[in-house]
Amino acid sequence: MVRLGARSSSLRKLLSTGEQTFSIIGVYRSFDRKVASRLDSLRPEAVYAYEGGALQTFRKAKELGIRALHEQPSSYWYWERRFFDEEAEINPEFADLLPSLMDSQAHLDWKDEELRLADVVFVPSEHVRQTLSGEVADEKIKVINYGAPPVRSRKPAASSKDTPLKVLFVGALVQRKGISYLLEGVDRLGSRVELTLVGRRLRDNVRVDEACRKWRWFESLPHSEVLDLMQQSDVLVLPSLAEGCALVVLEALACGLPVVVTPNTGSLEFVRDKCEGFVVPIRRADAIAERLETLCHDRELLNQMSRNAQEAALENSWEKYRNKWAEAVKAAACN
Repeated sequence: MVRLGARSSSLRKLLSTGEQTFSIIGVYRSFDRKVASRLDSLRPEAVYAYEGGALQTFRKAKELGIRALHEQPSSYWYWERRFFDEEAEINPEFADLLPSLMDSQAHLDWKDEELRLADVVFVPSEHVRQTLSGEVADEKIKVINYGAPPVRSRKPAASSKDTPLKVLFVGALVQRKGISYLLEGVDRLGSRVELTLVGRRLRDNVRVDEACRKWRWFESLPHSEVLDLMQQSDVLVLPSLAEGCALVVLEALACGLPVVVTPNTGSLEFVRDKCEGFVVPIRRADAIAERLETLCHDRELLNQMSRNAQEAALENSWEKYRNKWAEAVKAAACN
């Protein structure tokens, strides 16, 4: 309650930013400390903790011979730092839309010690596993992809090639999500596409602001309306530079919405190139434009991809995730 109240007051910076007591980091640390204090009396076979909120629990677990299971939901911080520094040099016009790594060195060291103490590290995609290469032994890592919501009914796409392709983007309008490459790719097709953007702007940016004026833009929508919009669109484009496992892709598949994604969305376990959509290299607006051009001209391919997308969603449900996760945790706890 204090954290929520501070967000709209002059006390926000004092109480809930950075590593202050009521910041996300501060709340994680407090919870971590309380869990650690109870391990002596509880004596579980294993503890399962989230990145940034595990260190004190894991230290105590090691003292007591308890297995330490860690969840790493996104790319490794050091990999991200190097990658985004490189991106800022390549695309300076969008450098101010890249995330700044604001965590202190002490907190980054905290995260690294969590990884070292963990007996098993759970990650949501092969992409995240790859970013941990050299930091965490491969045999310690367990990949379990997130799940898709229930499949929704869908009408076939418009058959006429003269009907503009309805392109959807859902996510923050930042360079981490590949926003510059999306906009450049869409611009190459002119009137053959109609773009809808759903997501908040981080700050003023000439290209993003221009796109929000030119195309249909929603700063935010209720989740149910986002799913409705997916059912009304032809293709989701998410050219992310770094993700853990993009839930919006799984939601799109459940809505029968083909996708254009990069390997860095963490979606390759359920999106196959030319099947549920297209997989394009990162930083390739030309590849995005080429794939959209293909879908503009081949509406039967679009409809086939839509059917494939829903089959993939059925094969990667949240129920399947829960079952795989439970089995993996049980196996890790007993080793």
